[in-house]
Amino acid sequence: MEFMKKIGELTQKVGETATETYKTVADKSGKFIEETKAKMTISDKEEEIVKSHETMGKAVYEAYLSGEDVGKVFTKECKKIDKLKEEIEDMNKKVLYNKNLRKCSNCSYVISLDSVFCYNCGSKQKPIRLKEEKEVVETKKEVPREKVCPQCGLISDFDVKFCTKCGYKF
Repeated sequence: MEFMKKIGELTQKVGETATETYKTVADKSGKFIEETKAKMTISDKEEEIVKSHETMGKAVYEAYLSGEDVGKVFTKECKKIDKLKEEIEDMNKKVLYNKNLRKCSNCSYVISLDSVFCYNCGSKQKPIRLKEEKEVVETKKEVPREKVCPQCGLISDFDVKFCTKCGYKF
């Protein structure tokens, strides 16, 4: 009997432990699922914000193209877009040029590079000229990171106004 009683107690403890473990795992997995849902919702909302920014930017750029005053900041950004579009168009010309093709100056139809007249609209074509790529070499200016006090020789951060050892005013 004693043996059966101990097996019963052991079985009960195992059952309680299993139940407690199940509850813990279920609670943690439920929290994980909720966290994942929340993160996905946040990501969706952030994507909506990006789309709204794009829509606003397109509206500003379209206003700029129609001649409206969009302010200095937006005009600067719109001019960047103009420059990028110009660079893209130049690259597209190079791609066509490498295939012995070009766009008609009148109707933008793709025609042979050596065509004198467009076979779509009949307009006379000017000789094509490609812009040479300029190699941009950036020179990095050496920015001082520290100062040396002329009075006591202590090395300090560049942004300090006074020497912390002798009080010298930089």
